[in-house]
Amino acid sequence: MMSTSSGILGLLSVAVGVAMIGLGIIWPLIPVYAVDLGAGGLLVGLIIASFNVARVLLNPFSGRISDRYGRKHFIVTGLFLYAVIGFCYVLPTQAETLIAIRFFHGLVSVLVVPIAMALAADIAPKEKMGLYMGTLNMAVMLGLGVGPVLGGASRDYGGMHAAFYAMGFLALLTCLLVLLFLPSDRQRQFNRERRPIAPIRNMLSHPVVMGIFLLRFFSAAGQGAVYTFLPILALQLNLSSSQVGVILGANIFLIAFLQRTCGALADRINPKYLVVFGGFAAGLTVLGMPFVEGFLLILVLNILMGSANGVSMPGGLVITGQLGRSMGMASLMSLTDAAWSLGMIVSPILAGIILDVLGLSAVFIIASLLIMVGCAVAGLFLRNYQPDRTNS
Repeated sequence: MMSTSSGILGLLSVAVGVAMIGLGIIWPLIPVYAVDLGAGGLLVGLIIASFNVARVLLNPFSGRISDRYGRKHFIVTGLFLYAVIGFCYVLPTQAETLIAIRFFHGLVSVLVVPIAMALAADIAPKEKMGLYMGTLNMAVMLGLGVGPVLGGASRDYGGMHAAFYAMGFLALLTCLLVLLFLPSDRQRQFNRERRPIAPIRNMLSHPVVMGIFLLRFFSAAGQGAVYTFLPILALQLNLSSSQVGVILGANIFLIAFLQRTCGALADRINPKYLVVFGGFAAGLTVLGMPFVEGFLLILVLNILMGSANGVSMPGGLVITGQLGRSMGMASLMSLTDAAWSLGMIVSPILAGIILDVLGLSAVFIIASLLIMVGCAVAGLFLRNYQPDRTNS
């Protein structure tokens, strides 16, 4: 049983990282799986979007309930249901069935990472908010980075269903780890100094919250198109599933490896500069993707995109974590996570229509523009933001 802040952070990082490996295993395979089952561009978009529709519907409620009643039981329940749903992916015989499975998967997902992020922010010393948030996000991104590599190899050597079974078993293992070793909320004295939770309306009326909300929405709308249709672009270039896994894995690994370093940097400088600079750089790399050919050039652009996102992400987490201390930590984390999910709803549907009407290159060009528009809008809302550097 872990009791120190650093011990809890370490356990959370291991648990969430392992869970995200399972999620990452199936992430690049879902569009291909849907096409194998007969889906066109629009149906692929609907399948991907259903996951995030569920997240938008439940996110605002799960965070607020967690702020009132604790963290551990939400995380344990979510991980167990992750395992159950993982095994359900082998059942569909037609593409439309994937919409329902992805919807329930989305409902379950809001019980894990946003609540774990809120717990990490709860236990973080104020002067180390960026380091703690960066550490946990590093674990999330490492898991998502390892996952596509394993997923591509699983499909190439064991078939599509092997990847789904792997996801289910990893989620079950992680559930047991958290259940046995994470301190209960009572042991952490979660309710001793519980603060009032701001209404959602008040959160969204705060300019800094709105800036982060819009940034995450536009970033998701753009980057979601990349992550959804990059596997299809790669298949058009005659790349294997293993190569697709390496490309996506490299992107995510770069994000992961920069989290602690840039999180610590966000503790020392105004994090808004990391948010805006990194976001613009990510948008520029996406613009080049439809104009290159071959494994190496696509890989280089994904490395640059991952590096840019690795700079941007910790800044947004620090800003959210600082405001969450007064507004309700899980409530605010879940609200900004809902913005990302909302963008992920728009992204695959819009990109699917663009794919069907204008072709694959247009998907990436418009995705780039969406990312850069989001950074510009966020920069306006965050222009007067100054971080809280006082000691708790």
